[in-house]
Amino acid sequence: MSNATLSRAEQNYVLDGLALPTPQRQDGRKLEDYRPISVEAPFSEQANGSARVSIDGTQVLCGVKLEMEAYDPPHVTVQDGKMARDFAPLLPPLSRVQVGVEYSPALLHSHTPQELSVLSTSVQDMLNACFGLHGDALGPLPVRQFIVVPYAKFWLMRIDVYVLSWSGGNVLDTLFASVFAALWNTKLPKTKLLSVDKAVDALNQPVLTDDDHVGMKYITRGRKNEAASTGATDFALENEWEDGVSLEGRSEVPVCISVYPVGNDFLLDPRLEEESALRVSISVLCSASGKLYGVQQRGDGEVTMAVVDKAIQAGIHHAKQLAASLKTFGTAPHHV
Repeated sequence: MSNATLSRAEQNYVLDGLALPTPQRQDGRKLEDYRPISVEAPFSEQANGSARVSIDGTQVLCGVKLEMEAYDPPHVTVQDGKMARDFAPLLPPLSRVQVGVEYSPALLHSHTPQELSVLSTSVQDMLNACFGLHGDALGPLPVRQFIVVPYAKFWLMRIDVYVLSWSGGNVLDTLFASVFAALWNTKLPKTKLLSVDKAVDALNQPVLTDDDHVGMKYITRGRKNEAASTGATDFALENEWEDGVSLEGRSEVPVCISVYPVGNDFLLDPRLEEESALRVSISVLCSASGKLYGVQQRGDGEVTMAVVDKAIQAGIHHAKQLAASLKTFGTAPHHV
């Protein structure tokens, strides 16, 4: 995923080194060695969560902001004998996580607008898929924690990613590491309902189930007018924004490992020149527990399914290690 301009001789030099019986990389690393990853989190006081992640000359910023949104749910009336019951969903059917990916204008000096546009669009699609609504969770994050006033108000989480520089290569892994680090330190403000009745227990009922992707059970398990209304009219913050609670499910946020087939082996964490010389990569999105979120092949090279399977296993192995390492950072710049 690089537009670094290399001559034919320069590409051959990189590839010849990798083709040796003991592969040689220009910086002396072994094929599966990662460079030090610098993590600074949080780095912004204006965000609910933030992180700055750097790998060599590649640097990505990520900010997480929680916004309160009101919701006027649609109602479905169901006739139950002689009694009409009114139902409504707890949350809108749309995702409560919105993702934006932008890049520094300075990158236009070394990358084409088309390449940067493809980067923004493809990464945004990958992140949206990771945090889409599946069952009762937004990716790894249980949806219940975003409900403030049932049927009325909820937290909308915005994840904004900014690619500051790309000169070190491996922008995908750096970008997803910044998202993980930002979500790891995100604080969800504690709130309490005002003017509620005993039916607030409806909040503890399942919102969606894995076999209800269309949402019919989601609607019918929502609110009944005569009994299930919470009676809540508003909410109050229990503490300051910086004293909130960590996101439930944060440990399962996926990271990305870009795997480049080289002969019978795989190269990880490529420099910009290596990205340009190698024709195909396999991006593996995986969590610390080994849950696979997605696989994406890039480039114009051809690989067999056997190679893809081996690349996935290598990606899962290293993703688990990377995610575990990212959990150990502090507020000062930290290397993992």
